[in-house]
Amino acid sequence: MNRTPVRDGDLRLSTRGVPGAASSLLAGLFDATTAAAGLPLAEVARTRVSVHYRTGDGTVPVLCVAHPAAVRLPNTLVSAVLPGSGPAVVRAGRLRSGPSAWWVARWWRPPRPTGLARPGPARRREPERTVRAAGGADVWLRDEPLDPARLLGSGPGLTPSGDDFLAGALVTAHATADPRCEPWRAAVRRALRDGGTTAASWALLHHALDGYATPELTGFLVAVCQDVDPAPALDRLLGVGHTSGAALAAGVLHTLATSEPPGAA
Repeated sequence: MNRTPVRDGDLRLSTRGVPGAASSLLAGLFDATTAAAGLPLAEVARTRVSVHYRTGDGTVPVLCVAHPAAVRLPNTLVSAVLPGSGPAVVRAGRLRSGPSAWWVARWWRPPRPTGLARPGPARRREPERTVRAAGGADVWLRDEPLDPARLLGSGPGLTPSGDDFLAGALVTAHATADPRCEPWRAAVRRALRDGGTTAASWALLHHALDGYATPELTGFLVAVCQDVDPAPALDRLLGVGHTSGAALAAGVLHTLATSEPPGAA
């Protein structure tokens, strides 16, 4: 889920205190008055611009430390300096890895769109054509019931396309008060318990269940639901990863273009 190219010289390791900008969802992890013994972190994924740690915490199961050029997931501590490989721990309000310690210099609030109205077919038509033209999205743009058990973990990448599609659908259902939101949430939770996917994707879906999204996904959803040209926002979303952007957009469009079958529970 890289957003812009990053030169090797842009990424640094440090032997000092490192400031970062933390998602407000991480407040519990970085509370200096708790976990005095420290919360051990297990590295589960690493890219050129991000490191992902399993925390063992039910509220934020995965902590992401990411360069500002990376896509800002809802569970991210943004820093120009990434931790090196090896043991890491959150203790006394800091993430500690090797000789370095990351501290929260400021907080940011992850987007959580809500109160949006479903747009008519005319507002969806051009974005759908663009998403189909992006390649590989036709498989997601089908007028059929959402099946989390089939979609979870399907496709390659740090966040498989099936999971991106589910995340886009969930965030949209939450934002538009879609009556399918609660049944979908329950089905995704069952699929996460019963199936497998990557740690980064598990975290993406964990927060999408509560309506939290990336800025790129939020921008597209808000634009297509309001009287705003959605093309620039869609271009930014399609630039996310190799397949993630198209799958996220397809999830949005699926929720907006389909409805609960008559007589459904």
